[in-house]
Order: sequence, then C-alpha cells, then structure tokens
Amino acid sequence: MKSLHQIPFLRILLLFCAGIVTNLLFPDFTLPQWTPLPLFLLVVVTSPNLGSRQYHLRWLFGASFALFLLSLGIIRTKQTQAILWGRESISSTFLLAEINEIPQEKPNSFGAIARLCGEGVPQGSSVMLYIAKDSLSADLSFGDLILFPSDIVKEERNDEFTQYLHSIGCSGSLYLPRNKWRRIGKSNRFSITNEAQKARQKVERIYERTGLEGEELSILCALTLGDKRHLSQELKSSYSATGASHILAVSGLHVGIIYLVLLALLRRLLPGERLRFARIPITLLALWSYAFIAGLSASVVRASTMLSLVAIGEMIGRKSGTLNTVFASAFCMLLYRPQYITDIGFQLSYAAVISILLLQEKIYKTFTTKNFIIDKIWSLTSVSIAAQLGTLPIVLYHFHQFSNLFWLSGLIVIPTATLLIYASALLLITTSFPTISGWIAHLLQAVTSWMNQCIRWMEQFPHAAIKEIPYNGTDILLFYLILAALLATMKLRSFQRMTITLSLLLSYTTYLTILKWINC
Repeated sequence: MKSLHQIPFLRILLLFCAGIVTNLLFPDFTLPQWTPLPLFLLVVVTSPNLGSRQYHLRWLFGASFALFLLSLGIIRTKQTQAILWGRESISSTFLLAEINEIPQEKPNSFGAIARLCGEGVPQGSSVMLYIAKDSLSADLSFGDLILFPSDIVKEERNDEFTQYLHSIGCSGSLYLPRNKWRRIGKSNRFSITNEAQKARQKVERIYERTGLEGEELSILCALTLGDKRHLSQELKSSYSATGASHILAVSGLHVGIIYLVLLALLRRLLPGERLRFARIPITLLALWSYAFIAGLSASVVRASTMLSLVAIGEMIGRKSGTLNTVFASAFCMLLYRPQYITDIGFQLSYAAVISILLLQEKIYKTFTTKNFIIDKIWSLTSVSIAAQLGTLPIVLYHFHQFSNLFWLSGLIVIPTATLLIYASALLLITTSFPTISGWIAHLLQAVTSWMNQCIRWMEQFPHAAIKEIPYNGTDILLFYLILAALLATMKLRSFQRMTITLSLLLSYTTYLTILKWINC
C-alpha cells in the first residue's frame, strides 16, 4: 500500500466527492457560479511552490484548496443535473422523441433513453421511454423519430428509480401504450454515439451471418458488445447466482483483458524502451476502437478512460503511480458527470480495480507453489477474491445477495471470456474469408455453449447463493473503515494501528448485535 503523499489524487477525489454528496443530500443549498474562481486564485497565490517565503501560508493553501474542490463539486453537480419539467408546462398537442440508444427488451415493453422536442419542453430534455410490446415496437432502433400525444401519463416510480434516472441525465419516464405513437422517420443529426451504435449493429449482423445463433449469440453480443437485449431471464439468473454476471456487461474486465494481453504482445513485437512511445499509441487506438464498437456505453468509456491514463503514465515513465492514476480517472469522470457517483456500475468498477491493486498481491503471496498450473489457478483466484472483497459491501447493499461460488466461476469465465473476446476480434478480421471465419464461428459457438453448461452446473450446487441479506449504508462505511485499518496495520504493525483496527471490529460487532436485538 502506498503512502498518502504518493497518491495525491485520493485527497482531491475525496474533497470533490464531499461537494457532490453535499449537493445530493442538501439539494436546496446553492452557491454562486463564480465561487470556485476566487478560491482557485487564493490557491495559486498561497501555493508553497511559489517560493520558500510562502511556506508559512501552507495552512491557508490547504484550506483554500479544500474549499475550492468542495465548491467545485457542489456547483458541477448543480450544472449537470437532469432538466426537470412538468406536464403543465407543455403547450403543444404532440411531442417528438428521438431514440438515443438501442431499445432494451423488458417483460412488457421496450425501454430506451429518448430526447424530447415540443413547445414547453426545455431544450435537451431526455426521458426514459417505455413502449408497449408489439410488432412495431420490436423493430425500433436508435435514431428513430416517434410522434405521440403530449397527454401521455408519466409513470409512477419509486424514489430509487427516479434517482437513477436523474443520475443518467433523464428528467423522468414515459410509457407509450399500443396504437398511441407513430414512427415518422430517422434523425439525420450527427452523433458519435449514434455512429458507435451503428458499428455495434454491423458487428452483430456479422455474427449472425457466420452462423452464430441461439443462446451462444446472445452471450457473445452481451460479452463483447454489451448488448443484453436477447439474453433470457433464466440465463441471467444463472450467471447472477454463480457470481459471473459481470462478464455479461462490457466493463473494466473486458477492456482490461484487451489492454493487458495487447500490451504484453506489443512488448514482444516492439521490445525496448525506445519503442515504448510506439506501443502506447497502438494500445490507446485499440482501446478506443473497441469502446466505439461496443457502443460507447458509460461503463466501457469509464474503463477506457482509466486505462488510457494508465497507459499514458507508463509512456512518460510513471509506472509506480497506477493507483493514483485510477483516482485521477475517477476524478475526471465525476468532473464530467458528478451523478456517476450514484451509479452502481461506476461504484463496482472502481471498487474492484482499487481492491485488486491493493489486495491481490498480498492475497497471492499467502500461498506459494512451484507447480505452474496450480500457481496460475491461484493467481486467478487471488484476483477474484480481491475484487470480491472490494465490491462485497456494494453488492450486498444494492442486491442483498452473495454468491458462494464466485471463486469457482471466476476460474472458468475469466479465461473463457479472454478467449472469446480475441476469437471474436479474429472473426471480424477474417470476415472476408468465409471458410476461416466459419471455423472461428464454430469455435465460438462451442466454447460459449460449454461456458453456459458450466454455469448451469454450478448453479445446481446447494447454497450456491445467499439471498435476502440485510445491509445498509452504516454497514458499508464500517466495512471499508475496517478494511482500510487492516491494510494500514499490515503495512506498519504498530500498537496504535492495531488498536484502531480492533476498536472498529468491536464497534461493528456491537452494531450488529444491537441491530439484531432491535429486530427480534
């Protein structure tokens, strides 16, 4: 574990997040838009780097810097909030909606984020649009323009769902019944996201032309492109029960696989420090090309941004600052959209990466063997354990479920996902050679079918998952405090740190005992 002065972006991130949380908890609290500017000027003036004569003002520098980040977090959260409006403000009879993503199939409808236009609707307003299932809605795609009456009733949703909608920039949700809407054409507005969605659809059509079908096609579309529309609920439940559902959403795992394998390959093809400046641009091009093909979803953009900063850090010779780079990427993402802090995908992605960087090596060193195969199995297991420890409180808080087989499913799905991602890339490269691409498609079909069978086999194990686990915000806070105290104690075994760790453990045990007594 690094010293705090080696990861300055941790302090920057925590102060900025404090501003975001302040705004979310107290939405009526406002600051003038210009507030960060004088604070920033004060930071510059009192900076110790201006000379030794300014050293006595270091306390003022620290205070002004903290207030600058805190105010910046509050104001950026205000600036990026979803545009809210009410039906009473609408003066037009009809509204026009432009679908901005591939509609996702729900039990009774198709859902997609849509941009609204109409008199009385603020410019740039977005909503989550749910369209009742029928033959017409099944054919909808991104870029479609649909017209519907403005008196459509807004759906009644709980506060948690409304908070989620606001976090992704939507003002609310609308439901369109059958025969209450009409598709009138396609949008000609240029959007890099729309172009990415078109590229994703082209790749899906290539998959279909090469003979991929059924569950295997749906798994590959989810694993390599992030399109989960065709996954059955039964298959989703199987992956969730075995702790393998993370491979069905393109995220840091998928981008990390591409980054690590490609970088290792380039180090062999372009060895030496002099060629380092050639390796990194190729890696960045590959990362963002994959992000584009995967539709530029929020999760893949997050992962690509994070690994791009890591790659740039390596290019300029900052290999030791990986953890600091991860915090820097989180700061950049939250600066762009502070509401990401409430997004489950954002929380899980960074919790997993940070815990792997902090814990994986320590877990791996607890067991040593000279057997190559056992060593590689243990290496993968240590990665799964580290990631699970970091994400456990978040998973329990949001889903109240824990998979006892995450370590076993990880041994299967991580190597298999690596093979499937690179075999899929090879399939796209050889699509002009039907014989070769046909062989690769048969391989993909067989390997994906085998992975599904393994997941279903593991799901049948007794007590594969523990469900309905009570967990709240206090549990999350105490868990991470205890984990941080344990890491600090492991780095420097001092009596003071051991006392803090044991005190936190005692506090958590006492809290759980009181909670159980109250609920009895």
